[in-house]
Amino acid sequence: MRANLALLRRESLPRLCWAVVKADAYGHGLSAALEAFEKADGLALIEPGQALSLRELGWRKPILLMEGFFDEADLQACSEAGIDVVVHAPWQLELVRLTESAIQLKPRGIRLWVKFNSGMNRLGFRIKEGLHELQRLRSDGYPLGAIAHFANADAEPGDPESEQRLLDLHRAVKAIDSRIVCSFANSAASQRLLQSADPALNSLRPDLAPELGADWLRFGVALYGASAFADRQAAEFGLKVAMRLQSRVLAVQRLRAGERVGYGGRFVAADDCSIAVVACGYADGYPRQAPDGTPVWIGGQLCPLAGRVSMDMLTVDVSRHPHIQAGDPVELWGQHVPVDGLAKACGTIGYQLLSGLTARVPRVIDAGQGKAAL
Repeated sequence: MRANLALLRRESLPRLCWAVVKADAYGHGLSAALEAFEKADGLALIEPGQALSLRELGWRKPILLMEGFFDEADLQACSEAGIDVVVHAPWQLELVRLTESAIQLKPRGIRLWVKFNSGMNRLGFRIKEGLHELQRLRSDGYPLGAIAHFANADAEPGDPESEQRLLDLHRAVKAIDSRIVCSFANSAASQRLLQSADPALNSLRPDLAPELGADWLRFGVALYGASAFADRQAAEFGLKVAMRLQSRVLAVQRLRAGERVGYGGRFVAADDCSIAVVACGYADGYPRQAPDGTPVWIGGQLCPLAGRVSMDMLTVDVSRHPHIQAGDPVELWGQHVPVDGLAKACGTIGYQLLSGLTARVPRVIDAGQGKAAL
C-alpha cells in the first residue's frame, strides 16, 4: 500500500492526493491504512464514525467526508473535529445555514465541498444549480471545494461527452473564484492523467486534459493493488499486491469416478481424483458464485476449484499434485492469484472482493512486505 501510494504520488505532483479509505480501507483496515498512507495529503471516506476515529487515532491532515453528513449531530461532530464535508443536496445546505455548530466551519477553515452531478445521476447538484450554490456559499465566506465523479473513467477510449462536461465545470468554478479547489478524478481517471516515466506503463494510460486533474486526485482501489480497469491487471500499471487472502488445507478426500462434491453435487469426478478441502467460504468473503476451474494456489501449484463454495469451506481438485496434504498453505487471492483475475472469473470486480471480507477473517500486517495477509 505504501509503495502504491509512492508510485502514484510521484507521478501526480504537484497535485494533492486523497487516499480513499472507505469500507475499512477496502477491507485492509484503518490502522493499516494510517500507517501506509502517512504521506498522503488527506484521507477520504464516507462513514462519519470512521472519520472521527481517524482523528482519535492521530491523523492531523485533512479528512474528507465524501457523502457528507446525515444529520445535525454529524455536522456538529465534523465541525468539532475539523473534517471537510461534501454537500450534495439542498437539505444539507439548510442544515449548514441553520445549525449553530456550523458557525465554527469558517474560523476553523473547514471546507465545504459542493458535489456536482456529472452524468452518473447518483448524488449532486446539476451544474447550473451547483454553481449557484457555490456562489452563495462563497458570498457567505465559507472555504470551498467542488467535487465530481467521472461517469465512465474506466471506459476506453473514455467518455468525451462526460470529460467535456467536467472541463466546462472546472472553468466555471475557477471563474467564480480561482481559490476554490476541485477534485474530479478517482483511481481510473487519475491513472489516465498520470504521465509515467516508464513508456510501457504510460502506453496503458490514454491521455486526459490536464485540467481534469484539478487540484486534488482521489486514489482508491489502485492504492490496494487492484485495477480500476476491467481489461487491465494492476501489475500492468506497476502497482503491487497489497493483500493476500490465505488459508490452509483441512483435509484431502479420495474420490472414485462418478462421485460428487459439495452442495448440489455440481462437480462430478470424471475419473478417480483427489479433492483438497480448504478452510474458507462465502462467510469469509470468498465469492459463492466462483465456477469450477477457478484457480486456487495450493502447495506451490495452481489448482482448479471443484464444486460449489459453501459457507466455511471450498473444494479444489488436486489430482495432478499428489504431494498436497492437510496443513498445506493456500492462497485464494494475492501474489499468485490476482484479485482482478479472480473477480473476472466470478463475474464481479476486485473492489467487491477486497471490501467484502468479513470480520471473522483475521488481519495480519506484514510490515516487512507492506502487505496485509488475511
